Amino acid sequence: MITKYFHDRTVLLLLIINSVIAITGVLFVLFNLDASKGSAYIIQCRLCNTVANEFKGGSALDMSSFIFFFLITFGFSVFISRRIYNERRQVALALLAMSGLLGIFAIIVSYSLFSLR
Repeated sequence: MITKYFHDRTVLLLLIINSVIAITGVLFVLFNLDASKGSAYIIQCRLCNTVANEFKGGSALDMSSFIFFFLITFGFSVFISRRIYNERRQVALALLAMSGLLGIFAIIVSYSLFSLR
């Protein structure tokens, strides 16, 4: 059953795309982290209708949570899609596609937060 999952070309394509996105996101965050900065990282940006926008700072450990997000998202999407594949192939493919999109959004958000510091 698992071999059928890994022999599907569409699944393999989506797995390759998701792994490239996850590795790119992890490397991007690792290369931009600097532990000597202290709490110089902006980890939350809450835009309000008021004059003052609230930016909350955090440490490099807080920003490294993006790394865990990339890895956990990739792992869970592979695990769940592999379990669903035998019964609902299209749902498994949609899950893999959406997790790739989620990874791209996470890269965009992490880039935005790194550029604000």
